[in-house]
Amino acid sequence: MTFFYVFLYKVRIMDLISKYDIIEKIVTTNNETVLHQIKHLLDEQEIENWNDLSADLKKSIQKGIVQAKKGELTPHNKVIKEMRKKYLKK
Repeated sequence: MTFFYVFLYKVRIMDLISKYDIIEKIVTTNNETVLHQIKHLLDEQEIENWNDLSADLKKSIQKGIVQAKKGELTPHNKVIKEMRKKYLKK
């Protein structure tokens, strides 16, 4: 094997090991903030710019901006409380 192929092989192995290390850290963390930041980062990577968004999503975002400018906002703690009540039913 040439040096290039050996190097490339080692780089791919390192990438794979790094990915598994990251996965392990994600699975074992109890820090919700970190998990939200990781999700946000990955979601951002999927949508590069405004033009990549669907027409419905653009419309929804624009509606939210208009509502926010009018002061029609819901406090964060109230939204979290409602989401927990709705989705974390025991």
